[in-house]
Amino acid sequence: MKSVELGRSSRRSRTKPESDNLFGWAVFILLLCGFAVACWIGTFYIFSHPEKPFSYQLLTKLNKLDPPRRFELTVAPSGEFLTADKLLAKYGAMTANQLNESSSELIRSFLRNYDHQNGKVPYVTGKFTILDSYPLSDSKFFPSGIVAVAQSVDVPTVYIEHIFPAAPDKLPTMQRTLVTGLGVELRRSYDLSALVNVENLGNGRLLFTCMPLLYGPYGTTQSGSGFQLDPPKNMNIKAGLPIITQNQLRDAEQRYAQYRRATGVELAATGATKSGPGLASVTPPPSLVPALRAEPVTTPTVTAKGSPVQSPTPAIVAKGSPKPAPLATPTAASAATATPPIVAAATPAATQPLQPFLTASPTPATNGRVGVWQTYHAGQMPRGRLLDVDQTTDLADKGIGSDTIYLKGDFTVTAARDNRAILRSRQSIADRVMNRGKARIIAEFPRGTNMPQEGANIQRSSDRPFAITDVRRGADGQVNIYVREVTTDN
Repeated sequence: MKSVELGRSSRRSRTKPESDNLFGWAVFILLLCGFAVACWIGTFYIFSHPEKPFSYQLLTKLNKLDPPRRFELTVAPSGEFLTADKLLAKYGAMTANQLNESSSELIRSFLRNYDHQNGKVPYVTGKFTILDSYPLSDSKFFPSGIVAVAQSVDVPTVYIEHIFPAAPDKLPTMQRTLVTGLGVELRRSYDLSALVNVENLGNGRLLFTCMPLLYGPYGTTQSGSGFQLDPPKNMNIKAGLPIITQNQLRDAEQRYAQYRRATGVELAATGATKSGPGLASVTPPPSLVPALRAEPVTTPTVTAKGSPVQSPTPAIVAKGSPKPAPLATPTAASAATATPPIVAAATPAATQPLQPFLTASPTPATNGRVGVWQTYHAGQMPRGRLLDVDQTTDLADKGIGSDTIYLKGDFTVTAARDNRAILRSRQSIADRVMNRGKARIIAEFPRGTNMPQEGANIQRSSDRPFAITDVRRGADGQVNIYVREVTTDN
């Protein structure tokens, strides 16, 4: 009996540890399953939120996130162009949480180089005035370059901080160029200043962070110096956006106020207008205009004798871009493109000297290939709207949007240089003295094609129209239509 009882007790002692081990393994497997699910969810979150500091560091170490790349103008992500009033209408009514969510989406798209972009990329357009500029450092979101804080000319409650990323050796030149009072004109056809962050400053003021996706070179004609923008190779996500603090913005506003007072004193001291033809006492402020400009923003002052009056401040143009001399300086061969002397003599108070400006390279991402774009055989270009000159002038106020628009008509070449030519409608030449609001066509031709000579007549019908790239109205009311030759005889 004792042996039987001992046997039973021994069997009971062996079965008890077996049940304990089974329960332990079940718990361990459940923990592994939970860990696997957590890893899967965490991996999905990391890849879908690169704007988070931990996610950005991990993705860059694993080479799963490419650095920001330089976009070409023709293959940049499609977007919507928002002026200051549209920016205020879109983001001004958002709550703090909505602004944070929108900013996260904007910087997330930028870090992904706009791959798998949902919706259109918001680009900032309009006229702004630089209040001040500050150098970037490793402690900032972008490690090297200059950030310029500017205020909208049309909506003073809208501010932008425009990032100019560049190598450290370019900082001295950039600081001398991006000074207080410099005007910034961001145009929809050439500037791709993408919005990457929105900050509510309070009291109805908004600060927008902009990044140029073309990263083009800039330079001056007077000193020959210039600087090249480069995409940032890495970023300090922990620093966050915006880069400009409230104190820096307040100091920038005070600096701009001092600049305005100093400018007012200077103008008052030199307010006496010198007598004599061709003299002007107005010193216009410098301005920043977009890339791919075929000519300066304003037209030269023309005296009764037809000689242009140059501004005392040197102009700034794109480094390596074609010289716009025939478009800005009237000559005997291109007198038809200038403001008629009769009108200039009748309204001397409306004369406007050339304003200094800063532009980017016309092809910042094509390795110096200027004047290269896709051409088509006659009648085989993409579908689009076909307009004549009179219909096109209305687009100066409405804008061309993202539609494909072509220009037809009979034109005469009034000036030609390099791969650009100025055209006038034959009817416009006949009545330009009576109606100075007629449009002027600035045509760009591909490199290697036969350029039309001055005085030649050009006919463009529905099978071989010009492609319209932009329509602008100058300060004097002159409408400039920018077109490209997109068809070929070959």
